[in-house]
Amino acid sequence: MNSSFYNGVAGMKAHQIGIDIVADNIANVNTPGFRATTAEFSTIYSEIAADNFLDPVSNDRGVGSVLSGSALNFNRGALIDSPNKYDLAIEGDGFFGLQDENGDRFYTRAGNFNRDAKGFLVDENGAFVLGTDAGNIQNGAIKSNPNMTIKVVDVKDQKPIHIPETLTINAEPTKNVHLIGPLDPTIKKELSPITHKMEEIRNKDVYQTEIYDSKGNTNLLAITFQKQIPQKSIGSIWDAKAVIKDSNGNIVSTKEGQIQFNENGALISNTLTSIDNNGTNITLNFGTPYSPNIKNSGYDGLIALANASEKDIKKNGNKAGVLLDYNIDAKGNILASFDNGKTIPIAKIVSFHFDNNQGLEKIGGTRFKESANSGKAKVYTSSDGTYADIASILNHKVEMSNVSITTALTELIVMQKAFDANSKSITTSDQLIQNAINMKR
Repeated sequence: MNSSFYNGVAGMKAHQIGIDIVADNIANVNTPGFRATTAEFSTIYSEIAADNFLDPVSNDRGVGSVLSGSALNFNRGALIDSPNKYDLAIEGDGFFGLQDENGDRFYTRAGNFNRDAKGFLVDENGAFVLGTDAGNIQNGAIKSNPNMTIKVVDVKDQKPIHIPETLTINAEPTKNVHLIGPLDPTIKKELSPITHKMEEIRNKDVYQTEIYDSKGNTNLLAITFQKQIPQKSIGSIWDAKAVIKDSNGNIVSTKEGQIQFNENGALISNTLTSIDNNGTNITLNFGTPYSPNIKNSGYDGLIALANASEKDIKKNGNKAGVLLDYNIDAKGNILASFDNGKTIPIAKIVSFHFDNNQGLEKIGGTRFKESANSGKAKVYTSSDGTYADIASILNHKVEMSNVSITTALTELIVMQKAFDANSKSITTSDQLIQNAINMKR
């Protein structure tokens, strides 16, 4: 009879903790990145009800229950839009990495981040967000030839991400200009004012683009092509003249040459290969001369075909620029945009993974810590060291709690009824003992 008392007490204690867990879930229904917890119960142990070990049926009786543990729900919570450009959410498996001022590391799904006073990306509690630095910044400016693809470092080398308040990009002189497009070789005639006869005229076309010198000045490169008359061979020969002018229209330099095409319009030779731009030599690329052994040769630049394609000019170099804003793409790259049109990655936010998420140690709030059961944190990369995670990082999004309020309220009712039922076993046992005492009177 005394056992029923303690069975009821054990059940009440276990379900009281269960109610605490459900109440915590409900309390955090609007907490970003919160993971719901499910209470798991088990019997304490059992004892033999009789001494007959040869009894073919079980003769054990239970002596109460206990909360044996709790299971975390790692399903993704609902995503909500955010105006904050540093708010992030992970679409798929994974965690953001955090590091406090003592160097201790934690992991979370809550991506409500911001910049602190020193420019570090931090969570709402001031812990640093971990990632890979691109190494593109030196003395407050983007380095020459910056890394455009960030190779992710090992987990232990992931560091707090710093996002400068101000940033500049130095001018880079133009060193290569590649022309792609047609020169119309069609024979054209017009009435000559001298002979009063229809005579062939020189076809003319102009390609022009802005270029940059070593001082950051913006100049204009114009290349004029005129077909020779009469043609001396099959195909077509064109005179080419390149002229560079500064912003005031003053001529910086000029250079002339010839380009030749075969009967199929493919480039076969070019003598105008470069021009000086205030001390910087610019390579003029009109395409690869035709060779039957080289794929697409003769057709990867200028071609002598009427209306064959649109004009395109590819070039390098840029003028100096100042930072406009930051953005974060689906691969976690933090991109710095400048007023000269350049966009340069300065760091990469990565997601961390574990062999067993259920083995993570919950240390309060929405933070977790790796344990022997979870395994070590790892980052997915390809063989060349680039990021290879199938999960996406969403910008201007926040993942909310994955607590289902309807499920939680139902669980609360179940826990309450179980608590009441256990208390009923205590009062029933009390009545039985009272009856036994009364029998003695």
